[in-house]
Amino acid sequence: MANPMAVLAVRAAGDKRLRTLAASVIVGLVVFLLVPFLVLLSVANAKAGYSQEIARIVFDGGEIPDGTPEDLAGYMEDMMDAFAQLDVALEDFEDGELDEVKAKSFFYVLYFTEAKSDFEDDFYRDFLECFSDADNDEDIYSSLESFLPHSFTETEKEEIHELYLFIKFGYSSTNQIGGITGIPGEAFNDETFAKLMGEATKYIGRPYVWGGSTPSTSFDCSGFVCWSYTKSGVYNLPRTTAQGIYNQCAPVAKEDLKPGDLVFFTGTYNSGSPVSHIGIYVGDNQMLHAGDPIGYANLGNSYWIKHWYGGGRLL
Repeated sequence: MANPMAVLAVRAAGDKRLRTLAASVIVGLVVFLLVPFLVLLSVANAKAGYSQEIARIVFDGGEIPDGTPEDLAGYMEDMMDAFAQLDVALEDFEDGELDEVKAKSFFYVLYFTEAKSDFEDDFYRDFLECFSDADNDEDIYSSLESFLPHSFTETEKEEIHELYLFIKFGYSSTNQIGGITGIPGEAFNDETFAKLMGEATKYIGRPYVWGGSTPSTSFDCSGFVCWSYTKSGVYNLPRTTAQGIYNQCAPVAKEDLKPGDLVFFTGTYNSGSPVSHIGIYVGDNQMLHAGDPIGYANLGNSYWIKHWYGGGRLL
C-alpha cells in the first residue's frame, strides 16, 4: 500500500505551490518520526531508564507516567492505538505463525506516521503477512521493501534489532552481561515448582534486610532467591547478587515465562550493575520477591514495567 504522504509528494510535482506544501509535509513527517528514533537510540543503554520505560510501556500497554511531556504522551497513546489495530489483525494468524514482538518492533521504528488513520484495515494484515511468509530477517526486509515500498538503512536495521532484543529478552547487543546466553532448557514441572514454593512461601511477611541471606537474618532479594532454590533442593544456587544470578541464566521472553523462572529489574537502586532486583515468577504475571515485606507483586504495576530488565531460566 502506498504511503499517503508519498502520493501527495508525487502529485505535487507539477505545481510549485503544491511542491512547497509537500516539502513542508515531508519535513513535518521527518520530525514526527524523529521522536521514536531518538528514543530508540538509547534503548540499549542500561542507564537510559526513561527511554526503556517508553518502549516497554508502549509494548505492554502500561499506564503513561505522570509528568510525561504532552507531545510524547500523545505519541505513546497513538502508538498503543496502532498496536491495538495490529492485535486485531494478528487474530487472523495461528499461534506461532509469526513473531509478534518482531513485527511490532519493525512497526514501531518505521511505519507509524501521521497518516496512520488513512491506512485501510487490510494494511495491518498485509503488513503482518510479510513476517509470516519469511524464513529470516532478510526475507522480512525484502518483503517489506516491496510492500511499503521502503529501502532500509543500516541505522534502521540496528534500531529494529536493538528494540527487538530489549522487548523480547530484556537486553541488547550492547548491554548483554555475563552468561545470559544460549537456549533455555525445560521449565520446572509442577512437582518441582511446588517444592520451590513450599520453601519460598515460608518467609512471606518477613522484612527486607539488606545483605540478609538466611531465615535468622531475613533476606534481601538475591538472598531470598538463593536460599529458596538451594534449600528446596530444586537447584543449587550459592549466595550471590541479582546480577550474579542473571549471569547464570538463559534469556526467556516475558510472554514465555513459566512458574519457577526468574524476573530481573534495573535501576531500583544504585547497585553498580545493570541488574538490581530479582523475583521468582509464579505465573499470572505475578512474582514472589523480597520486597518489604517479602510477598507477591504484579508485574503489570507501572513501577515494575518501568524497571523491567528481562526474564531468565537457570541453566
